[in-house]
Amino acid sequence: MKPMRGVGGLLLAGALGGALGAGQPAWAEGELVLSSVRQVRDLREIALSPDASQVAAVVMASTAEGGQTHLWLTGRDGKPARQLTSSTADDQPGERSPAWSADGADLFFVAKRGKAGRLYRLPMAGGEAQGLVLARPVAGALQAGWELKSGEAVEADVRAFEIAPGDKQVAVLAADGETAARAGEVKKKDDAVRVGRDDAKKIRLYLVEAATGAAREVDLPDNVQSARWNASSDELLVVTIPDDEDLGPGARLWRVKAAGGPPSEVAGAPKTVRQPAWTADGIVYLAQCEEDAPPGCAELFTYDFATRAARGLTKGLKGSLIDGFVLEAGGKSVVTPLMSGVDQKLARIELSTGALSWIEAPQPVVAAAVTNPRETAWAFTASGPSQPPALYLAAKLGEAPVKLSLPEIVPGFWPRAASERVSWTNGGLKIEGLFYHPHGDDKHPPLVVIVHGGPTGLFQDRYSNLANLLVFQGWAVLETNPRGSQGYGAAFEAANKNDLGGGDYTDIMTGVDTVLAKYGVDPQRMALIGYSYGGEMAAFVEGRTDRFKALVSGAPVIDQFSEYGTEDASFYDRWYFGKPWERFADAWRQSALAKVAHGKTPLLLLQGEEDPTDPLGQSLEMRRAMRQVGAPVELVRYPRETHRTLGAGFSAQPTREPWHGEDLRRRMIAFIADAFAGKDPTAQPSPPPVTAAEKAPAAPPT
Repeated sequence: MKPMRGVGGLLLAGALGGALGAGQPAWAEGELVLSSVRQVRDLREIALSPDASQVAAVVMASTAEGGQTHLWLTGRDGKPARQLTSSTADDQPGERSPAWSADGADLFFVAKRGKAGRLYRLPMAGGEAQGLVLARPVAGALQAGWELKSGEAVEADVRAFEIAPGDKQVAVLAADGETAARAGEVKKKDDAVRVGRDDAKKIRLYLVEAATGAAREVDLPDNVQSARWNASSDELLVVTIPDDEDLGPGARLWRVKAAGGPPSEVAGAPKTVRQPAWTADGIVYLAQCEEDAPPGCAELFTYDFATRAARGLTKGLKGSLIDGFVLEAGGKSVVTPLMSGVDQKLARIELSTGALSWIEAPQPVVAAAVTNPRETAWAFTASGPSQPPALYLAAKLGEAPVKLSLPEIVPGFWPRAASERVSWTNGGLKIEGLFYHPHGDDKHPPLVVIVHGGPTGLFQDRYSNLANLLVFQGWAVLETNPRGSQGYGAAFEAANKNDLGGGDYTDIMTGVDTVLAKYGVDPQRMALIGYSYGGEMAAFVEGRTDRFKALVSGAPVIDQFSEYGTEDASFYDRWYFGKPWERFADAWRQSALAKVAHGKTPLLLLQGEEDPTDPLGQSLEMRRAMRQVGAPVELVRYPRETHRTLGAGFSAQPTREPWHGEDLRRRMIAFIADAFAGKDPTAQPSPPPVTAAEKAPAAPPT
């Protein structure tokens, strides 16, 4: 059954027509949607209570509300969700990682109320949450306890935790804090830093008595990445990773006895092991694909302690596994989210055979699924093109779930743009994309092409804040998954090795030709935008074609040489083209800077100043080169913004910075609109500043 449609291919929320006004001009409707992005929330982690009656959900507050994450409680009783936690404006970044005690009496979570993150325990019967303090004096033994007064001791920064079955102990991962001596050096400005030494804070494992907060540190090399209890609570699986992963993967897997004693390393564990879980006779874990594929491509493996043999279960899978699998009761199968083209489904994988079966869900994209120890119910989050992220509860997977109450994730009057799945062939590969019809009655509308990051990212058939924002400017939108995207198997993900900006570029342009022929969009009014690798692709396009009227490049890679030497994760790039000084021609061919002399299209660069992934220097290089070849360019840099935080603003997600995302989106839309109108967008004055009245605190969505 095809989805119902409103004007221009939109499935409209009931309140949309009234809020936007049926007689308003298109620009007014687009402005209303644009100005309300600051009211958008986001749904994050979930935890199901032991009796399966309630779900604790992490909801990121809207930008207008401060952009922090808070815990909300909802349940099968149908009552409205209620907010459990709150924090002051200077608390960073909010509350996260909820987990229930086995008896359901307490809810644990992590929050950063001062300089250090702490583990908190909230009594569900009422009362204030207690914080766990892990602190170490300059000289002396570890101090630990609930609401402990640490004095001058240096407090560890809690990153993650796992409660042992039975609630008696908690495994806590915490990074070293800044010592008083170092703080004094900074204050005196006698603060030289030895890279890789003075700037490294080790992440340690602490075993904490839940009742008292007393703790001991487990002596392990490197940084602790994860810890997983066994069913009897007497042993843990622990993964450690080195500081110098820039040299290549170096994960190690350990067995740690809760009673003490030296850890024992699991022989033969791969250096990419992650998310290990106990089975009856060994473990199940994710690790790098056996096929030649980009770092992060994952397969599921089992390991037998007796034989020390590992066995792959998912080689050749035409999809992509992600973190978050759940080992089902009995230890014979796992349930996992699995990327499959533009869908992300739940799948069950049998550990004895590797047999895979799909689990029905009400929406095409399931982000996460959790259960309780007795598996009497499952909670999961899901989204579709016309359904913003929602929370569901089902007695059994595959059965019809109920949707649980949550605070409003996107404003109720927002559009619900129905996607159309499109596909085409290029270079022998089938390429998929999502097409969104514009709002309005333009028979030959402009087209905005969005390119995802990665390059191993992908577009899924979920609710897209950015696509909905753009279609209400009167523009058609095409999202593409060119070669190199996840979701189509290891071979497809590896298909752009040593070919960045090559085959993937032609995949995208073939998709543009496909929608031009199929939907009648205006070939004289096209723009291409992207962030991270999407921004890099926009820069590649700059020197390859003049078919677009505007290009928007967020946090791009411009020069593979300088990027490789200054980014925080060069091993990822090394897989694609090797070390630049050894593969000079390959690295230069895959640099957008190599073809900048051919650039003519107006280019808007958007860059976070604190971006360690694709540093500011990349955008500065592109701006300088464009100016010196006489091409129109504008660069906007955003103080304090990292790769992740500015990317959230680009995608119309909530952020902690109150106005950067608003500024970015307005500049981007004005830049494209001017170009579509035949103006030079780089010659226009900046968008008018938001007035004081507009910056007044807005009433949050209900």
